[in-house]
Amino acid sequence: MRCLGFCLGFIFCFGCVAFAQPPAVGNYKLVWRDEFDGKKLDALKWRMRSPGKRGDAFNEPSAVSLDGKGCLVIRAFLKDGKLISGMIHTEGIFSARYGYFECRARLNQVSGLWSSFWLQSSGNQENSIPERDGAEIDIFEYFPHKRRDAVSHSMHWGGYGATHQVLGPVYSSLKPSADGFHVFGLLWSPAGYRVFVDGTETHQSDTHISAVPEFIILSLEANSLVAGKYLPTALPDSFVVDYVRVYQQ
Repeated sequence: MRCLGFCLGFIFCFGCVAFAQPPAVGNYKLVWRDEFDGKKLDALKWRMRSPGKRGDAFNEPSAVSLDGKGCLVIRAFLKDGKLISGMIHTEGIFSARYGYFECRARLNQVSGLWSSFWLQSSGNQENSIPERDGAEIDIFEYFPHKRRDAVSHSMHWGGYGATHQVLGPVYSSLKPSADGFHVFGLLWSPAGYRVFVDGTETHQSDTHISAVPEFIILSLEANSLVAGKYLPTALPDSFVVDYVRVYQQ
């Protein structure tokens, strides 16, 4: 695991100089990445998202840190009786239209929380359509209260009010890994979406294809209506991300 400072020679060589090609057809090149090296989050790549109350938690910068071993850690914990968690995003810093988006991550384990790697467009508002305005593209979401052996993939558009529409969720099974980490990817092109889990394509869709630039979000959230109720005694918990990489033709 690259977080622990040694290389694995499976699909990727984590921590090495060269980056392997993603599991995509065509000549894709690495155009953006964060390996989460160093001691603090790179402010030239990420910003905090939705600070304050969101669902059952309060998003605070204190929930987001680097572990000094090559990983981002988003924690969920109790402070003064409040549930604290966090979200980060690249809006206003980096966005892309089409490409292959990938992260390697270890997921939360506590019910009531869900970890996510997703794309969003600023035009995803009321009465919007993906082809013109973009959408929310959930590369993966993990809801342990529903299925501990799978992640879900879905897409939302039309804002989040009366005109909200959703496609999915569909599920991809997770096979056990020795260190708990998995690799999640989305190949997004004018032809559609292709989802990859641990290097294997698990889902395709060719409808409602966003045709506008989208930015990246990493989040650990809490909402009993979405993820079930959490037990305070089960906290703290965390969403740990080894890297995020974006490739384009």
